[in-house]
Order: sequence, then structure tokens, then C-alpha cells
Amino acid sequence: MPEPRYGGSVLGVRALLRTGYDRRSLDGLVVLSTMYVIVLRTWRDLFDLSTPDPLFLGIWIGMTAILCFRIDAARDVPRAIVGLGGGLAIEAWGTVTELWTYSTHERPPLWIIPAWPVATLAIDRLAAVADVLLPRAADRLARPALAAFVAWMVWFARPSWGSPATWLAALGMVLVVATVKRPRQDVALFVSGAALGVFLEYWGTSRECWTYWTREVPPPVAAAAHGFASVAFQRVVDVAALAWDRLRPITPRRTARRAPLR
Repeated sequence: MPEPRYGGSVLGVRALLRTGYDRRSLDGLVVLSTMYVIVLRTWRDLFDLSTPDPLFLGIWIGMTAILCFRIDAARDVPRAIVGLGGGLAIEAWGTVTELWTYSTHERPPLWIIPAWPVATLAIDRLAAVADVLLPRAADRLARPALAAFVAWMVWFARPSWGSPATWLAALGMVLVVATVKRPRQDVALFVSGAALGVFLEYWGTSRECWTYWTREVPPPVAAAAHGFASVAFQRVVDVAALAWDRLRPITPRRTARRAPLR
């Protein structure tokens, strides 16, 4: 698996912008469009297509354009899988503990899960650009910023302190803070995810698609949570890549047959 593309120069970003869309972008657009159609047909009763929502259309057209930029299957597929599983876990935690509820009262609603891998890949693309825009001092902010978010989220989740699900979520967040190895990457992901989260959370809460227990539209911590989730997903991808690299040279020796004695 290729290393994350962070720490480039402004000239490097310009080069990426010039070569960002190619034949793979068209293939990605077909895959995304197919997924969108499946979601709309499966849960068509939840979408009112007779009165288009400009904010909803703007968000999804923007994320689609971002996702079709510099598609790299070796990089994108693991992140999409982690985003899908991680999104399901996050939604299950939040809805079971009633920190937020959906208009359909599902715990969690399956129709929201496909949005997580889409957002995960969009944030990954945005973080590559954010990397060159952040000042050098941003590297020092990774651990303090992540730790501050954990404290903020734990306070926000105070109605669910008695739930084992919240204990597990808190433990996972602490592990993310304790395992900072590429601080600039973490800051870029956190900032990019939080920025996209502002639009996603405002749309969802203002349309009463989902509602947080604080009734805020939206709670600032919810927008920032998209950034922290992106950092956590990257941790899982890194661990999986490390495990794969260590197991790969062992596999042939384990599966090789011993030559017969002569």
C-alpha cells in the first residue's frame, strides 16, 4: 500500500490539480452514481425529489467531484472499507445511547452508512491539499488538538456515561491520541474533516434528518467529530497496512510444500 501523500510543496499541488482527472475519474463517477441510484431507489420514501434541496445537491456534487480526483484503488479501497465499518460503529454508538436520533427512529439507519466511505475519501483528498496550506507549526498542534477534542466529546456525551458503549468509544479516542506518529497528517485530516463536517451536520440538523440531544443546529463538537473520525480511520488503515506487510513474506513459506525425500 502506498504511503500517504502528505508533506508536498505548492508546486506539487499544482501538478496534482493539472493531472487529477483521467479515465479512472470516469470509472469512479460510474461507481458513485450507481451507489447513489441504489440508495435512492432502496430508500426512495425518505427523499423528496420533487423539491430539490440546493444545499444537499451542492454537498453531494462537491463530494463527488472531490472523490473523482486522483483515484487510486490501492489507497481508496481500504479507506472506504474502514469508513464503512467505522461509520456503522459510530452511528450505532450514538443512536443506541440516544446522543442523537434520526427522523426514522432507526438505531442506526442503514441508509446513512454509505455516506461514511464517501465522506472518508473526500476528506482524504482535502487533507492532501490542506497539508501544503498549513503552517509548519501545525505539526505541534496534533496531540493537543486531538486531546482537547476527546475531552470535549466526553463532556458532550455525559448523558451516556453509564453506557459501556461510551466507555469503549472513549477508550478508542484515547488510543488515537496516544498513537500520534505523523502529526502533520493528523492535523490535515482533522481540519479537513471538521470543515466538511460543518456542511454535513448543518444540513442534517437543519432539515431535522437527525437531532442531537442538545438540540443545537448543529453542535460544534459534531462537526469536529468528522475530523477526529478521519484520524481514527487512518489509524486503522495504518495498522492494517503494517499487519499486511508483516504477513506477506510469511505466507509463501507457510503455504510452500516440503520437497519429498529422495
